[in-house]
Amino acid sequence: MVELFRGRKWDLVGLRNYWFAISIATIAVGLYFLITNDIKYGSPLTLGIDFTSGGQLTYQVEQPFATQQQTRELAAIRHGVDQLHIETEIQIAGPAIGAKDQILFRTKTSTTESAKMHSEIQGQAAAILEFLEQRYPGVKLISTEMVGPVISRELINNAILAVVVGMLLVLVWIMIRYDIKFATTAIIALVHDILVLLGVFAILHKEINSPFVAVVLTVVGYSVHDTVVIFDRIRENLRLHKGATFAETTNISLLETMARSVNTVLTVLFTVLALYFLGGATLRDFALGLVVGITSGAYSSIFNASQLLAVWKEREERRRRPAGVRAPVAPRPTPVSPARPTAQQAGAQERVGPASAPAPLERPAPSSSGAASTRKKKKAGKRKRRY
Repeated sequence: MVELFRGRKWDLVGLRNYWFAISIATIAVGLYFLITNDIKYGSPLTLGIDFTSGGQLTYQVEQPFATQQQTRELAAIRHGVDQLHIETEIQIAGPAIGAKDQILFRTKTSTTESAKMHSEIQGQAAAILEFLEQRYPGVKLISTEMVGPVISRELINNAILAVVVGMLLVLVWIMIRYDIKFATTAIIALVHDILVLLGVFAILHKEINSPFVAVVLTVVGYSVHDTVVIFDRIRENLRLHKGATFAETTNISLLETMARSVNTVLTVLFTVLALYFLGGATLRDFALGLVVGITSGAYSSIFNASQLLAVWKEREERRRRPAGVRAPVAPRPTPVSPARPTAQQAGAQERVGPASAPAPLERPAPSSSGAASTRKKKKAGKRKRRY
């Protein structure tokens, strides 16, 4: 993989408009679905139970679940609850000392009014209990809790705050390590990654829940990590290639770090894809978010952050050297034309005739005193021939 990129003469920076067009098109499609979902469903994203009001139901079973049977039992319970048209998250909790296995349900309600929510949660609890009694005799409903919209709103605000604080800390660190231009382009790349991730989840109608916040923060850290590696190589090459423009230095740095970026993203993707296909239904959305975010983070580090930095630096170079001003050129020596003969010399040549005509005058030497002495010698020679 290293030999595939190192030493190549690919002009990645010269094709930056194509890379920008791909990013803009991807974000535009995601924004379109976000807007249409908001118009159609009243929300741009499908919020999970963590971010909506609902109930939390806990049931206790008599017979403990074997570890190897929990995945199969969860799938069977989920299938049965789906038949009841109840949107819920299900989890099997292991027993504490002297306790029994428990099944936890986090249900979503269709209303946020307190009285109606309480009535709807009680109906959900009774329907789920009736289904569980058919499968697990002796099951008991041990607790019913209501999660109101205030708690849900607080979770949403904390999730947004966590993402914003993480990005601000990244901005401050890159400003300390590099400068404001490097930090700004890195943050633009992070915003690109988050918009792509939100757009994909809006297109696929995936739920936004607490694990999604963990996905966003993971993608932010991964994308910044890859971007900083490229920025480090650019800074090193600026000292090694002092005669090159910033765009040329950036292109060299991208080709030198491309193999590392591709190898890193592939090794992570192989692991996450295995988690997506083999990790079960509860981890599938989490793994999907990592696949999309890590791929977008690698793309933005190579084709967005560094390319935007090159565009910014190129404009600075143009401002420092205006377009109408050229580099100074060493002046060429002015040719010296041969001196014309005087009227007295011309008359002497006519009287002597063509046989005694003097030789053509040579170009005078650069020194003025040497040229004057040469003319005096020629005049003395002509007088001797005349007399």
